[in-house]
Formats: sequence, structure tokens, C-alpha cells
Amino acid sequence: MKQCNNESMKLISKIILALLLPVGWAGAQSAYNVKLQVPPNGNYMLDNAKDLNTEYLDYCAIPYSNGVMFTSARGGKRVFVCDQDLVTGRYSDLYFAKEDVEGRFFMPEMVRGEINEKYHDGAPTFTPDGKTMIFSRNNGSGPNTVGVIDLKTYTAEWADGRWEHAQALPFNNDNFSTCHPTLNADGTILYFASNRAGGYGGMDIYAVTKEGENWGTPINLGPNVNTAGDEIFPFVSVSNTLYYSSDGRQGMGGLDVYSVIMIGMEASQPLRLPAPVNSANDDFAFTTDKTEFKGFLTSNRPGGKGQDDIYRWKFQGVRPQLANVCVVEKGTNVRITDAELQIRPAESPAWGSVENMYNAQQDYVVLYTEGFSVQGPIAKSCEIKVPVVPGENYYIEVSKEGYKPVRLLVTSTEMLAVPEYLVPIEKFKAVAFTGVVRNRVTDSPLQGSTVRILNKCTNKVEEYSTNADGSFKFPIDCNCEYEVLVQKTGFTKQEKVWKTGEINCNDGDMTFAMYLNPDAPAKVESPLLEVGTVIELEKVYYDYNKFFIRKDAAVDLDHVVALMKQYPTLEIELGSHTDARGSDQYNEWLSQERANAAVKYIISKGIAKRRLTAKGYGETQLTNHCENGVECDDATHEQNRRTEIKITRLEEKGVRY
Repeated sequence: MKQCNNESMKLISKIILALLLPVGWAGAQSAYNVKLQVPPNGNYMLDNAKDLNTEYLDYCAIPYSNGVMFTSARGGKRVFVCDQDLVTGRYSDLYFAKEDVEGRFFMPEMVRGEINEKYHDGAPTFTPDGKTMIFSRNNGSGPNTVGVIDLKTYTAEWADGRWEHAQALPFNNDNFSTCHPTLNADGTILYFASNRAGGYGGMDIYAVTKEGENWGTPINLGPNVNTAGDEIFPFVSVSNTLYYSSDGRQGMGGLDVYSVIMIGMEASQPLRLPAPVNSANDDFAFTTDKTEFKGFLTSNRPGGKGQDDIYRWKFQGVRPQLANVCVVEKGTNVRITDAELQIRPAESPAWGSVENMYNAQQDYVVLYTEGFSVQGPIAKSCEIKVPVVPGENYYIEVSKEGYKPVRLLVTSTEMLAVPEYLVPIEKFKAVAFTGVVRNRVTDSPLQGSTVRILNKCTNKVEEYSTNADGSFKFPIDCNCEYEVLVQKTGFTKQEKVWKTGEINCNDGDMTFAMYLNPDAPAKVESPLLEVGTVIELEKVYYDYNKFFIRKDAAVDLDHVVALMKQYPTLEIELGSHTDARGSDQYNEWLSQERANAAVKYIISKGIAKRRLTAKGYGETQLTNHCENGVECDDATHEQNRRTEIKITRLEEKGVRY
């Protein structure tokens, strides 16, 4: 009997499960500061292909001939114990099942010929004439230098009803895996997964061109596709849409299916497919037929027949198209580099919701967003290929230090109607602000006062100390918004907000004074809390037109957290309000997202979700006369921009805020 080495076989099992049979993948930490939140999308219908599945691993289904070819471990138990996969006890083989006119599959049969051999065989693709198969198989020559039997890519030819003459492709290597092949429609480009040196992480997606009868040099598809995690199971459709699975972008859980549109060897920005294609489990091996409106998917989600099951999907929506986006300087159209650009759907939260996530380890709030987004800073600001859905509207946001931030609402028609959609950004005009800090009672200058200035365009904070005459100077960018906080021991701190539009750059350098009161205000007894009590939170700050909570802006929320921990029956509604400027729809959306952000912050501090309700009121509950069409100054509008808590349950008595 053949002898085997247990340690080597453990390594073999590990590499097989990690590369060919992705069971129970743990989501890797993303290389990008992004998170995609995609609710279910009714455009996709998903059904378990019960005729193909067993209690074992069934995966990688691809339309072929008058049926489907797929990979399964149903018959893969080998005769000798040392020839079995030590984790699953079984090896995978290729099977074929015919499909009748009603879409039902006949009993699958093992593919005949030089295909299903000693170890794993699977993940096939075919040349346009269907006479050549390219598939994955374990290296027949055995373990490599570290005791692992890696995967290689092989070809086989159809002859006399069998697949014969299996040959390894020339770009394989004994010391890394080359697997999961997929051919484009004309058979000139082969995509595959590999952990060869020089990639971005574990497994990456590569492409290699067919040059006559020979193959060229494999090319890594780059950061639009590959991450620090694993990218595996590519499939390219007849329209050159490349689908693949990744655990490197913090998706819904485990492996998620993404797509990019290929132009030559260049990939568009990645688009993650929505639920029900993706789930909290592993979702991979997404394939299509020639119509691209139906195909197969593999998943280990609950409710299947086995460990991995094959699912059939149908698509009933509109396919994305590529738009070219370019950031340029306003007035000159000079291309801008290193801008930060985000593009997300305006009307369809299912394709790009934004979520605020609290990072407990680093003690700050981070905005995670992806959708169709291009994340920055980007290496180039032009020829950015973004998939957009015809008929939808999109928000484009651009920021770059030294330039005025831009937020545009554009239609997909506008973006697709031109070879290159230009997004102009305007340079700031800098002027000098001179401030002076004085005692409000004596009018004398206050030397050594601390002045902190927040630039709300860049979120950068500068700190100054006043001179003997109480003065300080700082440069500003016109058309930007600033918060100034002045503090000195023994005095009440003073805050000033310079709103966009209040700074007139045409006047040149500007001077302003801030006064500190030496007398602390009298302590006011906090209000008594009971069901129905509404309290405005004065120290919950959001950046202009944003809804994530700043690190320095959650003082009142921390007080609410302390109360809820002290009084376990306390339940609240957290409501957010806007002023009347902007559209009703946008204000309702912005206020709801701000309320959601505050609730998520409180939950991150250990408060149960059931005790909290988020409600965005938009501009429906104004506190003054500043309705639509009424002219008001910014200070009066600001009275309407508020965050409140309303007590919805409280059994304890005598509780004060």
C-alpha cells in the first residue's frame, strides 16, 4: 500500500479547502476603509437547484451543451485512507446533468475520460467550440517544497465521447496554485486565480492572452479587482463582465460576489451584487448563460441540502453601463490628481446605502461607504470607469485640499451621453483672519488664550495661543466653513461658527473679536424626565451636509448613554430635524441618517437596540417661521437644525437629565 505523510496531507487539505473548496471562510480585514450595505434587491430571483445538490459539496456549475457541468464531492471517497482529504474525507470530481425543456435536470453523471483522477478536479471552462476544456486539478507530481500539493490548470480535448489528453498549461508552477480558469467569449483571454508572488494579498485574479497556439505572460488585474484578502472563482460573461468572489472588501459576510466590466486588461470599479445573490455566508462561483440574465451560484447559506449547494438565479432588472468620470479644475479643465471622489446612487439605497460604524478599538466614528463608489485618494482622477444603471440618479462628491468641495446630483443619462463626464472643482481664495480675545467685563486683552479652529471642509484642526495683545492670526479658504473655540482658565469658553457665505473674500483680510465672560453661569436644575418629555441635545454635531458624528461632537450622547445604563427601564426616540433649505426629500433622508448615526453610536456603547428608536423629521417640525420661500438669516435657520430625545418609557421616578 502507498505510504503517506500525515503532516503533508494536513497541508494538502488546508490548501484545497482554502483554494478549491471555500467552506466557512472568515471575512478578512479589508485593505480599504469601506463597507457596503446592500439590502435585498427584487431584480434577482434565487432558487436551490435541488436536482443537482447532495449532502456533500456541490459547486461551480456552468452551462454546457444541453445541460450543466459542475463539481461535486458526492462520489469522491477514495479507496485508500491516505488518499482521502483529511478534512472532508472526500475529493471532488466533475459531473454533467442534462436539462429538459421545462428546466429540470436529469440524474448527474460523472464526466468520462482523463478528468476525474486521484485528488480534486473541478471548476471547468470551455473554448467557444466546446471541444477543449480547461479545469483545475491538484499537481499530479505531488507536494511542493513545503509539503503542499498545489492546484494547477489543465486542458483536455473532447474525442469519441470522452475528455482525453489532459495537459498542464505552461504558466503553472509547483510552488503556487493556479486554478479556477474562465475563458472569454472568443477564447483569447483566460482569467484564473493564483497566489503566485507579486500579488496584492492571498489569492488574486490574473489574466493571460492566447497568442496563436501559445499562451502569454499572466497579468495581475490590479487593485480594482484584487485586495489584501482572497479573490477567487472568476467567471467572464459574453459581454466581458467579470464576476468573482472576494473576502477582502468587508461585504455582507464571508465570500461576496463582485463584478467589473473588462476593457482589454483594464477593469472598471467593482460593483458588489445585492442580496439575495450575496448573503451573510459564502457566495461564490457566479456564472451566466449567453443571455446573461440567468445562471448559477454556489452558496453555503442556511436551508440547503448540503455543505455547499448550487443555486439558479434570474435577473429581471437593467444592467449597469460604464461611465467615464474626470475631475478637472474649474475654468481651465486641467486634470486634477489625488482628489477624493465618491459616486453613489441618489434614489436607490439598495445599491449604495451609507452606514456609520463605531470603531470601539480606535475610539472614533468612521464613515463606511461603497456602492458604486470610487474610493480616494485615487491614483488618477480621470478615465475612472464607473458602472451606472440607466435611469438612475447619482450623487458625485469631490474634495481636495485647497479646492471647494463639490456635491452634484446628476443623471445616468448625463454621465453616459459624453465620452468623458467632467466634474469641475474650484480653487479656494485664501485670506488672513486676525482675531482678538478680550475680557467681556473689562475689555482687556486675554494673553495665553487657547484658540482651536476646525476647517469643516478638510476636518483639520489648528491650535493657536493669543499674544500679549490678545491677538492671533490664521489663513482661511473662502467659501468654507469654520468653527472657532476659545478657552482660558477662569473664563467661560466661547464658540463661533463662520458659515459659508458669511466670509467675503473680496474684502481682503478680516478681523474679528471674541469675548470671554469671567463669571460662570448659574447652575440650572436639569429637567425632570417622564414619558413624553422632549429634550434638545445641544452638543451633538454633524459636519455640513454630512451625517456621521464627529469625534469631538458626542458629549450629550455620552450623557444619554450614562442615563440609560443607570435607569434600565428608560427607552427613547432620538429625532433629528433640519431647516427648510434644500428639498423636502433630501432633508428627510439627511435627518433620518443623522438619527440613525446617533442611535448606532449609543448602541456601540453597550445599550440594547430595542431601547432606541431613530426618527428623521426633516423640515416638518420647524420651531420658527423660516419655511420654504421665507428669507431668514443663518442664525434663525440654525434654530431648526437640532437633535432631540423623547422619553417613550420610564418606570423609575425622580430622574433628571
